[in-house]
Amino acid sequence: MKQNKMKNFLNKLVATVLTISLSCSYGIVSNKEVKADNGLIPTAYDNLNRSLRKKSQLVNLANGYMRVFYNEENIGIEYYDKNFNIQSRKNINMELPMWGGFYAGNNGYYLVEGVSNTDESDTAEVIRVIKYDKDWNRIGAASITGNSNLFGGEVRYPFDYGCVEMTEYNGKLFVVTGHQGYVDPMYKQGHQGFLMISVDENTMTGQIVKSDLWHSFAQYIVEKNSNLYVLEQSEGSRYTKLTKYNADSLRAESIPLLEYGGEHTSAWAISCYASVDDLAVSADNVLCLGTSIDQSQYEVVNTNTAHNIYLTVTSQNEFDEENTQIKWMTNYKDDGSCFIGTQITKINDNKFMISWEEYGKSQTAGTEDLLESSILHYIFVDGNGNKISQEFTASAPISDCHPIVDGSKIIYYASSSNMVDFYSIDINSGKMDKKIYRVAGQNATWDFESSNGTLTISGSGAIDIDTEVHYRYPVSSTSRGFSYSSSDNTWTNIRNKVKKIVIKSGITSIPDNEFKSFDNLEEVEIGKGLQKIGDEAFYGCRNLKKITIPASVNSIGKSCFETGYFWIGSGKPVISVTIYTTENSYAAQYAKANGIQCKIVNKNADKTNQTKKKTKIAKAKINIKLSSKKKKTITVKWNKVSNAKGYQIQYAMNKKFTKNKKIVKTNKHSMQIKKLKAGKKYFVRVRAYNITKGKKKYTKWSKVKNIKCK
Repeated sequence: MKQNKMKNFLNKLVATVLTISLSCSYGIVSNKEVKADNGLIPTAYDNLNRSLRKKSQLVNLANGYMRVFYNEENIGIEYYDKNFNIQSRKNINMELPMWGGFYAGNNGYYLVEGVSNTDESDTAEVIRVIKYDKDWNRIGAASITGNSNLFGGEVRYPFDYGCVEMTEYNGKLFVVTGHQGYVDPMYKQGHQGFLMISVDENTMTGQIVKSDLWHSFAQYIVEKNSNLYVLEQSEGSRYTKLTKYNADSLRAESIPLLEYGGEHTSAWAISCYASVDDLAVSADNVLCLGTSIDQSQYEVVNTNTAHNIYLTVTSQNEFDEENTQIKWMTNYKDDGSCFIGTQITKINDNKFMISWEEYGKSQTAGTEDLLESSILHYIFVDGNGNKISQEFTASAPISDCHPIVDGSKIIYYASSSNMVDFYSIDINSGKMDKKIYRVAGQNATWDFESSNGTLTISGSGAIDIDTEVHYRYPVSSTSRGFSYSSSDNTWTNIRNKVKKIVIKSGITSIPDNEFKSFDNLEEVEIGKGLQKIGDEAFYGCRNLKKITIPASVNSIGKSCFETGYFWIGSGKPVISVTIYTTENSYAAQYAKANGIQCKIVNKNADKTNQTKKKTKIAKAKINIKLSSKKKKTITVKWNKVSNAKGYQIQYAMNKKFTKNKKIVKTNKHSMQIKKLKAGKKYFVRVRAYNITKGKKKYTKWSKVKNIKCK
């Protein structure tokens, strides 16, 4: 069983710590690239933390690289050339609700997905292994159910406390993960344990072939010479466990690598104060990587007890505990040290790179690359685990992306909410190059001029940056609930340096909360074409005095310019900004309605523009579509009318609009009409309007359409 309290450090944010770095003697070469030549921008999706299940990977292709990442909604696929210029992108929809993992096989790509089985049905699908060709055409899928013939083969929750790691052997795909079994009435939840799945790659049929309920909190697998080597954090056994399977018969032998302190007094899990992070094979040995305290101090552990990195070296031919060595890569003492992650990258059978990032240790980042606040370490070792290089450091983060080898380079990428960096490390010299993208949306970029504090956003479409605070966790620590807010979060390193924001023409919207609490922001200049400013987009910007808003804006959210202060007595919010805009614009109306100072600029040009708008709005034609998928609700959609300030939607229960007639307004291009009468027919029509010299000008009503409400 598992304790909820353990989840913070056993939920294994095993970082793909890539070797980013090089010692100060090498220097870092940065190939800065703001925008790809074809106008495409990489998708920025935070991968600086990761759970046991990897969410971001790179695949080496003949003419470049493929980036695969799970973004909580679907699987993003992006293709790059060898210089990391993005060429194209697509999305693959999930078939089941739970993400498992991705594997690039010899003859296809594989996605693993899962679904809960709370009904505890032995015949219910719990895991699906989906095969695609190299162009992402779906070939087939293996539907995996529980296997009640095996101890621990019943599955209530797939992937529970599990990695999803894969390898191939002789036409079979092997998958290792964790799971939770059926509910034990004594504990009112299921026991957790290990799962191995075997899938025939030709027929795409498969089943669970190995399982237990012995608290397997991490699982890795690799094949060598017809043997499968599986590494686990076996909390139930109280040690890091390595198992050697004959790949044909699955006959197994297991050995302990690193024993943990503590004794069980019940079926509930207890702390290990250790992590199991990665696995590789050399010509003669199996190399296993993780972090741990000095387990002899288990009973007197405190928050100052340090973790260190261990590498175990086990002979493949003499596979036993006696022929296993433990080599400690670090030697911290009594300072509470722990790690965001460790990783081993195989270069060849006799050369590997071990990399890591220490938890909570960072530095001030520059204003060009917001990912430089992290400090990475790496060393090279041989196939026997002996160090063959100095320890290098660099200003770059660990990420969830496992590094890959391409010729003489080690490649990986890291991404925060508004950065995507690609790193390339020379395996001989240790020199690192990087290419950075400063991302402000799907087709938008940002740039910051530190000399005058100007943040410029350019491109096309919506600004789309995740403003959520992301936390980073150690893979194991002696302080439960240990986490910190990463300095890699959106805008953190430049937030207090920004004095002016310039949004270029082509950007269409600013999302909610985007520039909230930019304390030193004084001026905002918005170019033509912007349509929407979201709720609280500039809330808490207490020094903001001037914002220029074009006539194209037709929506400004609530509390957009409030400072966060309120007037004594009236309780009204303090707003110190002055809006600069054109006469009769939406921004001017918004300012008047909200008691905001407003200055009208370029009056003549605005009058000419309004005359043109008047002509266009009168001739516009509206086409509507109706649907009713939800009970007592009708959805109305229509085409956008250029220069419209808003729309009227009229609906009634007869064609002449005399029975139960109602009119509603919106500035969007669709609306849900709720609380209607189920089973009744409704008639709907829409018209647009503009405002000229304070008066509304309407289009003709659209053709009347009707629909029966669900």
